[in-house]
Amino acid sequence: MFILKRQDVEIVNVQNPQNKDQQIPILQYQGQTFRLLNMFGNNRDEALTLWRDLTDNKGKACVLLEEPQRFSVWGRVKFDQLHTAPTESSSVGTHLVQGCLLILQAVYFDVEDLLGHRQAGSFKQDLLRVMQQGKFAQTATLIALEGVLSINPLNTVQIPNWDESKLQLLLGELHRLANSYFGNNSFVDSAIEALNELPESVSVTDWLKKTPKGKLWQ
Repeated sequence: MFILKRQDVEIVNVQNPQNKDQQIPILQYQGQTFRLLNMFGNNRDEALTLWRDLTDNKGKACVLLEEPQRFSVWGRVKFDQLHTAPTESSSVGTHLVQGCLLILQAVYFDVEDLLGHRQAGSFKQDLLRVMQQGKFAQTATLIALEGVLSINPLNTVQIPNWDESKLQLLLGELHRLANSYFGNNSFVDSAIEALNELPESVSVTDWLKKTPKGKLWQ
């Protein structure tokens, strides 16, 4: 139906009616609403194949969204089918969560690689206490936290619903914990380098420079 660029559309998050701790991305274009069907990374050919199959062979109303190093296919839905109103715009909020997840995972992998499996296990327990005390969505148990540590932050379907206050708490406590494990802030460089995976890395680093806990990572 449509092949669109990121600047052509608005993407918002809505609460998943089946899981109140999860939000799902919704694309809006010219009064129409589309739900994410599949994400393809930088594989344009696979995205085009699915889009053409759905539109030409199955008569579905679909959008192929082209972004830097990322292609996705979205299928049209009626907005009232979602049972809820949109929350924050993913053009800002979701990218910040993605950036903080990349930082979190980079720090954890550094602990595991440089300090060993036992220290990594201890670090996860300390991190779990922080998440539980802060009431972070999708991290109530160790298994749930391990799931967050292993998801792909570039897949907006999987990322948890954390607002800016949660991100500030995470950045502050993560820096404190990592500093206690490493004895210095040597972990910061590799954590910030991990942001390069995100197409919106510049906006995330700009946000870090302007926020209280984000400045710890500069």
